[in-house]
Amino acid sequence: MNDGVQASTLETMPLSDEAVAAYLKDNPDFFIRHRDLLTQLTVPHGEQGAVSLVEIQLKRLRERVAELEEDITQLMSLGAKNDALFRAFAEAHQTLLRADTPQAVQTALMALSEQLQLSVSLRVYAPIDGLQTISRQAVDQLKSHHFAGRRCYLGRLRRVDAEVVMATPPELGSFALVPIKGEGKEWGLLSFASADGGHFQPEMDTLFIEQLAAHLAILCSQWTNKGERQ
Repeated sequence: MNDGVQASTLETMPLSDEAVAAYLKDNPDFFIRHRDLLTQLTVPHGEQGAVSLVEIQLKRLRERVAELEEDITQLMSLGAKNDALFRAFAEAHQTLLRADTPQAVQTALMALSEQLQLSVSLRVYAPIDGLQTISRQAVDQLKSHHFAGRRCYLGRLRRVDAEVVMATPPELGSFALVPIKGEGKEWGLLSFASADGGHFQPEMDTLFIEQLAAHLAILCSQWTNKGERQ
């Protein structure tokens, strides 16, 4: 008798939310076997009243499709920007290969800066005709304050630091600083600046500007050696 009472009690006990959820998880084909429930069951909705499970699923699918379309658009935009960057720097390298004077290099850098809509500055430690100089000590101070062991610095600068690397730096802008290094020697500093304070971010890739700085280091070495022979 006790067993019968216990069984009857179990049969009349309401199922908990956890038990229902666990059953549905363990039986993923439940709604396939009971398709009519998909349209019969409704879920309370704060804005739309009672909504069927099918409508909820369709809404989620539409939202997911919209998210994927946005991701694809962003990836296409990023790809187009990267392609434009690659072409701009490739053209700069081609021009530098034909450059035989520091003035020609400055012209190539100005053309690059116009394409990128950025300001650019090339400054060297040892005097080279046609190029501006910069104190090695000043660059070492910049490195100790901003580089934190990294090869380049990307971000904002105080006005006093910005004026060290550029004659007329943008107000509240952001900067990319990369030493001109090659064959174990450092020749100076290459700087880019944007009026947009968020343009240069620390997590950005610096491959293109590092390659450009390495190319400039080769030219600085050639001009220095040529001056010493003369």
